Amino acid sequence: MTTKISKAVILATLMLGTTLLMFTPTADAQAVVAYSVSFTDGTVYLDVRPGASGVGCTEMLINNEGQGSIDVDVQISGGGVTISPGAFSVTLGSGGSITVPICALALTQSSYKNVQVIALASGRETNSQLNQVNKNAGFAVIIEQYARLSVQAAQPFQRVGPGKEFYLTFTAVNNGNYQDTIAVEVLNLKDLEESGFVIALAAQQYLIDSKGEQPVQVSISTPRGTVIGWSNEYHTIIMQVATTLQGETEARSVTATLWIRGVFLPGFDPLFTIFALAIVASALSRSRRD
Repeated sequence: MTTKISKAVILATLMLGTTLLMFTPTADAQAVVAYSVSFTDGTVYLDVRPGASGVGCTEMLINNEGQGSIDVDVQISGGGVTISPGAFSVTLGSGGSITVPICALALTQSSYKNVQVIALASGRETNSQLNQVNKNAGFAVIIEQYARLSVQAAQPFQRVGPGKEFYLTFTAVNNGNYQDTIAVEVLNLKDLEESGFVIALAAQQYLIDSKGEQPVQVSISTPRGTVIGWSNEYHTIIMQVATTLQGETEARSVTATLWIRGVFLPGFDPLFTIFALAIVASALSRSRRD
């Protein structure tokens, strides 16, 4: 009888031990690493025009969503821009969170472009390498386009006779950080036309690469006058180049001076000109005979 009871006790003990083993949580299950990483702003804009800082910032949020304390190491990189800080480590208790300022920096006058910044996070149980979990997040950095222009006259001062047709050349320069479509205009066109000039632009707009130059030609016909006489006048032509980039107001101008000097004959009709010359020649002939 005693032997049977002992066997029963032993069997019951074994069954109870097996049950405890089946329902005892493992160490790994008690220390699951769960966390999230994100950025408050999905896009950061950098103003890199001369005199600007070239810096833009956002914030990285790290939340511990698990029951245990964790260590998180973060590495951040972005091609073409400097990220600060580029790496850091934090320790978070259960349910803890932290916000870390992250800034992007580009050099002044950097070329316009978009850069994707990636943050790689590695989380694990505090003071160990157990249950490592990797996460990633990112944001875009846009180096903004800006407009900077200049314009020069190939011949700032030119002497030309009345009733002459010629081309005046200006050079527009794109000093911005990307391609720019510029509009060209003779600012005092109305005044010149009222003085008898005929002016025509070869084109109204030009696409110029960054640091590129573009010749701008202007066709000009100087006034002929209405009576035969001597001309000795100064006129200026004001050429303006302006960006068409949305949000920008960059515009530059330059002045070229024309010295209109010489004898002019009235009208544009060749027959009238020949008739006027004949009158002059006849008068000179009579003067010689006298």
